[in-house]
Amino acid sequence: MSNDALSPMETTSLADQAYRRLRAAVREGSLRPGEKITERDLAARLGVSPTPVREALRQLVHEKVVERVGPRALRIADHSASARSEIVEAEVRLSALMARLAARNATEAQLAELAETLERAEALVGQIDQDLAKQGERADVTDQLTAVHRLLRLFHHQVEEAVGNAVLDGLLQQARAFSDEERLDLTIRLAPEQAEAFRRRFREHRSLLDALVDRDEERAELLAAHHHREALNQLSGS
Repeated sequence: MSNDALSPMETTSLADQAYRRLRAAVREGSLRPGEKITERDLAARLGVSPTPVREALRQLVHEKVVERVGPRALRIADHSASARSEIVEAEVRLSALMARLAARNATEAQLAELAETLERAEALVGQIDQDLAKQGERADVTDQLTAVHRLLRLFHHQVEEAVGNAVLDGLLQQARAFSDEERLDLTIRLAPEQAEAFRRRFREHRSLLDALVDRDEERAELLAAHHHREALNQLSGS
């Protein structure tokens, strides 16, 4: 079957693969800030049809990784260090506000769902600790770390959903300094050398949940601001 006759599901899968590969190319520097790009050239480099590349670029434009500078002209965004810092600050402040509002608006069912998600993550961390204790540096815990990360991202998305404000949610999505997949890639890469910092941040999720359950809006906001600022600074190398 040719790429031009792909089913919607196959196209979505290829678009996701193209998105990940383009994100990696930007992060690794093979696509440089300010570089002009075209759908056709990228499709040739990735070995796919233009359709999945077009979908991937649409997402990257939304995330401000790619800029549209004309009807058919695109380039890799060139964010200065100060611009990146401002983007991080915007995400921190919006995430903190969402935590405050979640403490106010979350239903008991939503709080129970948050607790269940966190308990699943804690069980996985316990398993990781056991594996490391038994096997030491030989232990390959990449899959477990990936699962923990996905559960923690789910936890934060559940906090945001508990607010019930589509406008604020949209603003936060636009302000993201990193996509979920980029966070995952960076977390897995940085985890071995910054293990204690990641463990400390992991424990902060329980404190945040306690604040939400107590309906303590101020504490939830302060905890979320600290947590997200430390996480984003760590991922961005600040």
